[in-house]
Amino acid sequence: MQVVAIARTIISRIILVVIILLFLPVLLIFMLLPERIKYRSRLLYCIIHVYYWAVFKCSFLPITFVGIENIPNDEPVVFVANHQSSLDIPLVGWLSKGKPHIWLARSELLESHLLRWLVPYLAVVVNVNDVQKAFGSMLKILRLARQTDANIVLFPEGSRFDDGEIHEFFAGFAILAQQSDRKVIPVRIFGANKVYPVNSFLVHWHPIKVVIGKPMTSGEGESEKQFANRVRQWFVEQKEE
Repeated sequence: MQVVAIARTIISRIILVVIILLFLPVLLIFMLLPERIKYRSRLLYCIIHVYYWAVFKCSFLPITFVGIENIPNDEPVVFVANHQSSLDIPLVGWLSKGKPHIWLARSELLESHLLRWLVPYLAVVVNVNDVQKAFGSMLKILRLARQTDANIVLFPEGSRFDDGEIHEFFAGFAILAQQSDRKVIPVRIFGANKVYPVNSFLVHWHPIKVVIGKPMTSGEGESEKQFANRVRQWFVEQKEE
C-alpha cells in the first residue's frame, strides 16, 4: 500500500506542476489587474474555475459534492467552510461556478518567504491579532462587496486543523454577511484531513465528501456572535457517513 501511495503521490505532483505552469500566465494577469477589473471579469474566473477542477481531479480521489443546488445562481453569497488541507481551496473555490470571488487569508501566511509576495495579490489579508488592521481589512472587503457581485470565501476557523473536529469560529464572516446583506452558504468538508495530513508529502487514498448547506441569514435581533454560533452549529451537526 505504501508503494501505491508513493506512486500516486509522484504522479499527482507531476500533473499538479504541469497544471500550475499552464495556469501561470493567468495567475500573473490576475495579480497585475486592478481590483475593480479582476473582481468583475467572468472570463478570468471561468479559467480559474477550470484550474480548481483540474487541481482536485489530479488527486485521483473520489470526491462527492452534496447540496450544490443550495447555491443561489442569481446573487452573491458568503461561502464559509472548515479547513482541513490545501485541497480545500480548489474544492470550495469551485463552488463559485466560475463567478468572481474574493478570498480572505490570515496574515500568518505572510510568514512564508514565498507566500508573503503572492497572498496580498490573491486575497484580502486579515490580521485577527490587530484590531485596527482587521477593521481596515473588513472595510476593504465590504467596499469590494458593494462595488462588485463577487462572492466572499473564507475559512472561519482561521487556521487548518486535521483532527476532523470543528473548532471555534471567528465572527467576522457574520459581520460581513450582515453588512453586505448576503446569505451565508456553509460548506463542510469530510475526509480531506485524511488525504493530506499536516506535514505529510504522501497523498493518502480516502473518499472526500463536500456538503453544501442551505443559505443562512441573520435573524431579526440576532447579534453577529449569535449568528456565527448558529452557523457553526450547522457544521457540528453534519456527520460523515
